Amino acid sequence: MSNFITLGPTPSDEPCAQVGEDLYAQKARAECRRFIQLLRETFGPEPSGAYLQAKAFPHDYGTYYEVVCHFNPDVPHSIEYALRLEREAPTTWGSNGAAHERCPECAGELELGSAVQLFSFMQGDGFRCRSCKVIFAHDLTVLARPTG
Repeated sequence: MSNFITLGPTPSDEPCAQVGEDLYAQKARAECRRFIQLLRETFGPEPSGAYLQAKAFPHDYGTYYEVVCHFNPDVPHSIEYALRLEREAPTTWGSNGAAHERCPECAGELELGSAVQLFSFMQGDGFRCRSCKVIFAHDLTVLARPTG
């Protein structure tokens, strides 16, 4: 049996993808990865006995995703870490998350999940800049540029 604490799909004061909307699974997993990145940037890497994960949960209307912090009840530091995340997790993307809301090339607004809509061969998530139309992976590496 696994011990974990659920932390939500995004910071609590931020909007998140909703079960049933187009490309929900891809958007939700991308949001969870972004939230995990924010948690690690804020609190540091997980200590021994703890790890962060985007976990799938069954729901009447389909599967939904949330970030969880697994911990080992025999490792006190892992319990302390999980409880600290539950108490002190950022409630907004803040300055750490803002980098993912703007295009690193033109500072235009990034659309979450747009890479999946444009390229069927891509798995998971991505971002597309509304202004310059560059496609980025979730870590903001360039995947494609418009031609012509």
